[in-house]
Amino acid sequence: MPGSAFSKEDYLSHLSHRPKYILRGVITLGESPKLSMSKIQRQPQLSFGLLDNLPLELLHAIISYLDLGSLSRISQVSLRGRVIIESLPAYRDLATVAGHIAPALSQTRLIGLHSVTTLQAALRSDRCISCGQYGAYLFLLSSEGCCLACLTNNQSLWLIPLSVARDCFDLTRQQLKDQPIMRSIPGTYAVRTSKYRARPIRLISVRIAKELAIKVHGSAEAVARNLAAKRLNMTLTKFREATLYQDAPLLPFSQDPLTLESLSYYSGDSFEGMGAITFPSMSGNDVENGLWCRGCERNFELYDRQKLDRDVEKRLTPPGSDGRIFWRGLQYRARSEAEFLEHARHCYSAAEVITRRYVRLT
Repeated sequence: MPGSAFSKEDYLSHLSHRPKYILRGVITLGESPKLSMSKIQRQPQLSFGLLDNLPLELLHAIISYLDLGSLSRISQVSLRGRVIIESLPAYRDLATVAGHIAPALSQTRLIGLHSVTTLQAALRSDRCISCGQYGAYLFLLSSEGCCLACLTNNQSLWLIPLSVARDCFDLTRQQLKDQPIMRSIPGTYAVRTSKYRARPIRLISVRIAKELAIKVHGSAEAVARNLAAKRLNMTLTKFREATLYQDAPLLPFSQDPLTLESLSYYSGDSFEGMGAITFPSMSGNDVENGLWCRGCERNFELYDRQKLDRDVEKRLTPPGSDGRIFWRGLQYRARSEAEFLEHARHCYSAAEVITRRYVRLT
């Protein structure tokens, strides 16, 4: 039954959680050194060269276009430069609440790709670029927020090896050379399948490869014709895989990704989670990291065991959608605190979960 009779504290303490089995499905960095603020207590007298003659506002405007790697090098050679960098609002935001972005970009060889202003813009947004839901993750190749459902279901956010990009989109090594390419970090990835990747591999996003192919060949139709011409030299599985990549949407979804038709003939993103990190959102001085619902976890457990009330299942499952994908997807969906509290009042298993946890704690 819905949990409309409980307090805000009940919802946050007993119904919300941040499950490790979901959070560990993307890049995790352990004890890697993070972006941080130094403990300089006073303005150093050392020079910042010719830039010393510029007002602080102009210095900030200039260095805001630099990436974290460039700012790090400046900080290492100039104490005065470090003070100026650490007074930059974009840098302070990142260092204060998202310091793990630096080692993530460094270890994936993307440290020079995004300016601190671009990264701050991602931090100041809490929406998924693909569907508009709460985005608890950052897709590193584009520095855009995304949700787990879109990481799983939107081919544009999938990663492919360079060899696959060449074959699928009829591109050359030279054409791919100047595109944003990441180096994967060995580890265990994906939420549902939990794959261990021992070797680093160079990867590109499907979206980047498709946009480049359209630019090179003139249109998406021309790219598709090139693939069709190679059909006889490909296995059916490889051809379907390449077609799926070519069908990657370049515009946001027009519907909730949990209601999309299942791609049942294909297993999904082979490199799921390897290009994303968990990432907070910041509004003013308020920071959110996303909340998941134990009630939705219980709902899927009931659905999976065929014990979910049939009337409830029929009423809440969107028409035309795959019930299993929908109910499992709700279990994996993060929300802002405000969204979570609104959802909690109507979640079918909320009351059961909260009551059980009350009993367990007393």
